[in-house]
Amino acid sequence: MNIIADELKLKQDSEANMLVKLISDLGIEDANLYYNFPLYRGETKDDIVSAHVMFVSRKYGVIFFRCLSSDESLASIEKDKLDELDSYVYARINKREEFRKSRRELKINVVPYIFIPDSESDDPDVVTNPDIERIIRDNESVELTGDEFDLLTSLIEGSTNLKRKIDRDLPDDGLMTKGRVLSILQNKEACFDLEQKHAALNIIEAPQRIRGLAGSGKTVILAMKAALFHLQNPDAEILYTYYTKALYGQVRYLIEKFYRDFSDNREPDWNKIHILHGWGGKGLPGVYSAVCFDNGIDTISFLTAKIKRPKSPFEYIFEELDKYNLREKFDLTLIDEGQDFNKFFYRVCRKITKNGRIVWAYDDFQNIFDIEIQDEKETFGKDPDGNYYVDFSNSANMLQDIVLYRSYRNPRQVLTSAFALGLGIYNDRVLQRLENNRHWEDLGFKVIEGDSTPGCKMVIERPATSSPIDTTDLLGDIPPIDLHVFDDLRDETKFIADSIINDIRNQGLRPEDICVISLDAKNIRFYFSSIEEQLHKAGIKTFNLLNAPNNNTVFTVADNVTLSTINKAKGNEVGMVYIVGVDYVFMQKDFILRRNQLFTAITRSKGWVSMTGFSEGELCEQELKQLIDNNFLFIFTQPSEEQTKTIYRGMGRLQSQLNDLQRKLEELSNESGISIEMLMKSIQNQKDKK
Repeated sequence: MNIIADELKLKQDSEANMLVKLISDLGIEDANLYYNFPLYRGETKDDIVSAHVMFVSRKYGVIFFRCLSSDESLASIEKDKLDELDSYVYARINKREEFRKSRRELKINVVPYIFIPDSESDDPDVVTNPDIERIIRDNESVELTGDEFDLLTSLIEGSTNLKRKIDRDLPDDGLMTKGRVLSILQNKEACFDLEQKHAALNIIEAPQRIRGLAGSGKTVILAMKAALFHLQNPDAEILYTYYTKALYGQVRYLIEKFYRDFSDNREPDWNKIHILHGWGGKGLPGVYSAVCFDNGIDTISFLTAKIKRPKSPFEYIFEELDKYNLREKFDLTLIDEGQDFNKFFYRVCRKITKNGRIVWAYDDFQNIFDIEIQDEKETFGKDPDGNYYVDFSNSANMLQDIVLYRSYRNPRQVLTSAFALGLGIYNDRVLQRLENNRHWEDLGFKVIEGDSTPGCKMVIERPATSSPIDTTDLLGDIPPIDLHVFDDLRDETKFIADSIINDIRNQGLRPEDICVISLDAKNIRFYFSSIEEQLHKAGIKTFNLLNAPNNNTVFTVADNVTLSTINKAKGNEVGMVYIVGVDYVFMQKDFILRRNQLFTAITRSKGWVSMTGFSEGELCEQELKQLIDNNFLFIFTQPSEEQTKTIYRGMGRLQSQLNDLQRKLEELSNESGISIEMLMKSIQNQKDKK
């Protein structure tokens, strides 16, 4: 049984805590237990109806509770809230035919109760401690399949229909083309995994970092946090900030989708939710300009900042802004693409946010701007008394530093290819090493051999459980990633254009399923103009982000193939990615920044990647071939800290131990079939005997 709760808040709620313990002690498998979730907006913005505790089981259906301290608290308003909550939950499940036995009857039982620990009431809706096991066992109905239980869970959590669906004109021949594979994948309902549940469904009263690879759901989680916080606190000011301008449309769509899901299809109050680009620009509001305006500070122009600090003008303006005493405006600040922001940006965000309620999503491996890998203590600095503003090593709250180790975007072979090339695993020397085995495990890899000490042999794989979506399971004939080397730019662009034409005409892809990313800054305009010309001759339109206005906030346009720089591709995804100019990376094959850019480009793909380049691209081809020959395993000798760059795990000892314990318990639970709660109880019994 998975308990989805902020344990610190739960422990302060004696009745709910007691109920959660009573249910979890039953050791029921395939079940989720939620605290203070789900919640729905009633007739007015201040009318929030929530379940104090909700039990969702594959075998025992759905039971939810309002928790009261005594019979004296049992007023008609509580019964009204219970009825209202019942109607919301029932309607939500009844929308899906998978759960309907008939037009007015579900095939699972959905039952509401009021829990009062020591009640003497004869009200049939009221239950006490001794009643809990009975009402759960009595609620047994049709046992759901695994897929049905996932769908039920996603309905409760609001993660259904997360994917924007594209209509593809597919023939009825049943052939497994790229277009058909993408349509199958987009029609699969999204379901939060345990780490995502902990991150998305709880808002803690402290700074929080959410780390994960590309496609692990970081943007989805931040958007849901924004929607739920707005639902619960309609007058609160919320800031959502990000680095890639074209991410704006996706962020707004997700926030609106989640809010509508829990508010009877109402629109969020966009005067309270501020989606602001980090810097901003002409026609595009940004955090910098907004903070300056709110505090009566003159802005520094880009040209001035560029003169003052040519290599990092963005860092300069926020370092200057951090010198001011800034007004606390926001009740919650959410930072997406956190790896791209400098420490002064974080410090400004902390200053303008009340009670330190700041949440940031972070990915060490999409750092394409040579920004120092984050240590939260150094990032936020110290207070006047010399204490760190943020120090996860002193926190026992597992929700404060969450690691998402599953990737739901990239097929497994695509992601392992990105890692192998990004870290230089099969280069003549490893270019970036992870700190220890635990760091590999945080990222969803399995260490088969080695202990990460210098000089030892390392063998590492990515298990299917960490990359659950794999197009190779559906389409075995087309390799998920390939590379082609050319001697002439025109031959290279002709290959790309011909491949795109084939994707659209024969593989069932829509133009907006396809993106071309150039890593060669010198030749990018030739690449794109040549590809555009050839595609236009074939009647295929393109959306060239080089020519998009500065305030553009979209990455794809219907019926257009996207042509993008790596900077503008970040944070976005498409089915088919073409990466041109790979040779540019391998002209300086040991330059880590370019390796990171290649990693980011590859991980934009939900399906397939095709890379092209000149002769230096053969070095990339050699590394990719070694990976394929080793069956996509990483086999290498661990270098020392002196020999290469170390990517540190960045996690305090206590938080590390808590995360490791959680993962080991999950593994043991999966292997033994015994719930985590029962394992914990067994451990406690063994401890008590000593």
